[in-house]
Amino acid sequence: MPSTVYKGDLAEVTFGHESGIVLTHSHHANALTWTHATTGDTSVITFGGAHTADMFSGVGVLKYPAGLLVGCNLRIKSTQANYDADDYATTGRLFTIIANSGATITVTPALAGASGSQSGGANDHDTIIIDALGCPTIDTEMGGYNASAAASDETVLTDQFVGLAATLTLPETKVEVLRQHVVGIGRDVVVQVPQKMSNEGGTLDTMMNSARWLYYCLGNEATVDAVDASISGAVVITAGTPHAGAGNALAINMGDNYIQLSGAPSVGVPAVGDYIQVCDATPVAIPSSNAAQATGTLWPASHTSFTRSESNEIRRVIAYDARVGTERRIYVDDPFCFDHAAGCQIMKMEFSATNANGSPHFETGAATYGNIQNRVSRLLFSGWHIPSFSVETSMRSRDVGSYSIESAANVPGSANDSKQLTRIYKGCKVKDWSLTADADAEAKLSINFDALMCYTDTGRLENSNKGDRYTAHRMFENIGNGIQERKEAGIAPNTEKPFMFYNGSITAFGQPMAQVTNFNLTGNNNTVTHYTVRGSPAAETRNTAGDSLEQIPFGGSRNPALIVEGKNEYELSMTVIVDDPLLWHEFRTNRERNDSNPITLTMTKAGPGTAREQMVVIIDEYIIAEAPLQIPDDKGVIKSELKIKPKHVKVVSHDALLHC
Repeated sequence: MPSTVYKGDLAEVTFGHESGIVLTHSHHANALTWTHATTGDTSVITFGGAHTADMFSGVGVLKYPAGLLVGCNLRIKSTQANYDADDYATTGRLFTIIANSGATITVTPALAGASGSQSGGANDHDTIIIDALGCPTIDTEMGGYNASAAASDETVLTDQFVGLAATLTLPETKVEVLRQHVVGIGRDVVVQVPQKMSNEGGTLDTMMNSARWLYYCLGNEATVDAVDASISGAVVITAGTPHAGAGNALAINMGDNYIQLSGAPSVGVPAVGDYIQVCDATPVAIPSSNAAQATGTLWPASHTSFTRSESNEIRRVIAYDARVGTERRIYVDDPFCFDHAAGCQIMKMEFSATNANGSPHFETGAATYGNIQNRVSRLLFSGWHIPSFSVETSMRSRDVGSYSIESAANVPGSANDSKQLTRIYKGCKVKDWSLTADADAEAKLSINFDALMCYTDTGRLENSNKGDRYTAHRMFENIGNGIQERKEAGIAPNTEKPFMFYNGSITAFGQPMAQVTNFNLTGNNNTVTHYTVRGSPAAETRNTAGDSLEQIPFGGSRNPALIVEGKNEYELSMTVIVDDPLLWHEFRTNRERNDSNPITLTMTKAGPGTAREQMVVIIDEYIIAEAPLQIPDDKGVIKSELKIKPKHVKVVSHDALLHC
């Protein structure tokens, strides 16, 4: 019967950033504390303190799904001599999380410090830092952890629309098996042992309705200053200078996932779900060989030819916390791409069903249909790294939500059981990508990606009170189920239409190219996964039937620990109907065109005004490698399949997203 099988229309896929978690002793409302106990080569860190901060659902209970932190790196920053023996900056000690649930995190190797309560008072800044790679962004609005799977409501912020996916292939989990024959024991295999695990081969083919996935292909994102853009309703957060803590260096360093304020804001107090922008006109360099880069044009003064960019950044607020004293922290979704000096203006925006409070909004009036109010402009370009992301997938045999938080009737094992299977592929990075624009189709983006690990919700295997611990995201049932909610999920109403061929124009070699029939740009990040020696000494948790209850098997020790990007390589091919000798002369003289004469692909969606959705792909410092001019047998038009080798790719996007 149809209700007994998994079907594609009952499967969901969403994605989200990976941000890491920062937990500071005595920070977080009402003083976070922790203790640790060591057994053999493991230490169990237990959180406490009478706090009710955004990140905790009760005393010490971290709002994070059980087992999802497994495999993440944990570092300790000690400033008060309490954990000097484990301080990463001075000792280089790096810990691997092998278990987490509720108020505890288990790490290996064991902490070097003595077991027991951490000393220190209101000014103690010892900090636990969980790195971003493999750590999906904490959802501080999740219902909470419970020892009973049926009563638990666990989520992370993998709540974003994956895009207009034509096809999607999840990374395939594979186990390498050691098989060995033994002399003197027949002809069959005698020894057979599972070895390393991999999650490779993820693909995503999308019809491009926005440039958001190019952020994960390239790595850096800068946005137009909200003041310059005159965003309606944005609020300047006043009082409280950003810094890293009393007596420490200035805050907002590249890779930080929070802004620290010296005091409570008197205006613009942020809330979970709001967006903040660091307004910073300080120039940052973009990849360029231009000798005059330091004095060249600054984006966004020019949207096609520039050598530097302003460093404004927009982020979603995931938590707002106080510590004992006056300081405040704004935690954000996705680490910052750039350094920001103290004193930068911080502005607050939020999504709404209209254009209120700085919310981008697609106009639907007859005379203005297609314009974007509070349109956001962003620049995407390559840098020293590419961001990691997580992909959540769930499948079920019936069209119902997770048991029991959403659907109390589908008891596991009953006739109404949906048999929900929820997995999260974490530590994902784009290996390579391809952007295609044909004269007879929509713009398409294809990406290939690998993951470090695969988390599986095992709540249905527990001995009693079985249920879905993790509440799966369903795009139009519990995420994008309203106008504002769709904006928050990245699929604002009326913005889901793809860029089409008739929206496009191309310039190259300093002039418009009217006869291009195909445009194909590829990028290769050359990412490589690395395995390290990091055994998991903890005993495996099983139910009475012998099934493993570990959400990530073997403490993640059989999975790769790192996924690292390598050299960038770009290639461009264009099919051109030849109408003059320009291309041949460009080819035979082998000139390298710099950023003053880039190749640009500009695609603009329909509308009556200038504030429409638009994407500009900019390719510079390029040389033509091939430009064949063959005479066709059919006596038709002469075409040339140009092969072009560029150094750099940049993308300017104008859209209704506040952050990719």
